[in-house]
Amino acid sequence: MTTSESEQDEYGLGLRSGSPHYRAYVGPPAQYDVIAGLQFTLLFRAGLRETDKFLDLGCGSLRGGRLFIPYLRPGHYFGVEPNEWLVQEGLERELGADVVRVKRPTFSATDDFDLAALGERFDFVLAQSVFSHTFRDLTLRGLTAVGECLAGGGTLLATFFEDERRAEGSGWRYPACVPYGWEDIEALAGEAGLAVRRLDWPHPRQSWFVGARDEATAAQVAARVA
Repeated sequence: MTTSESEQDEYGLGLRSGSPHYRAYVGPPAQYDVIAGLQFTLLFRAGLRETDKFLDLGCGSLRGGRLFIPYLRPGHYFGVEPNEWLVQEGLERELGADVVRVKRPTFSATDDFDLAALGERFDFVLAQSVFSHTFRDLTLRGLTAVGECLAGGGTLLATFFEDERRAEGSGWRYPACVPYGWEDIEALAGEAGLAVRRLDWPHPRQSWFVGARDEATAAQVAARVA
């Protein structure tokens, strides 16, 4: 089956990652559905249920949110995304007003990991391709903020761009990635008060890990996903 020119325009097919299209800006448009499915399946395997409070950190154009929002109970989905246009286009083009009215998701445009402003404790936090675009200062701030907003037994599922090369800088780097070694993630997480375990979960370009405020929870979730 061939893809029509109109479908290419609608779904951003052929555009480079970071292009000003709601699907292309967050990654390769042809993998939009793949990344969404991997996120949702991972979180479900990790223990996410409809009654949990869920934070989608860097929710973008709701690539994963279009699956999580209908699944969770009303008022249980929270999305953080500095680029508000991405959220608006995701709502309009992937979900629609009726789903938003019924499920009542909450969105924040903070870009500095001020998660306390949400006023919630979360059972699960997803950070897919967030720490792959933050230098060490912001990664530490983000991990610390996540740890402070986790509910008892709460869990972080996150990715990082794994590479032997290193990049110096501060703040955000986008669309280019900030490379980390696993030992870097362990050190930053430890400084933030989180125990972490690597996860053998598929991703086209990045590596997954689980974080929690105690070793037992991190190990339990890692075993559940394996």
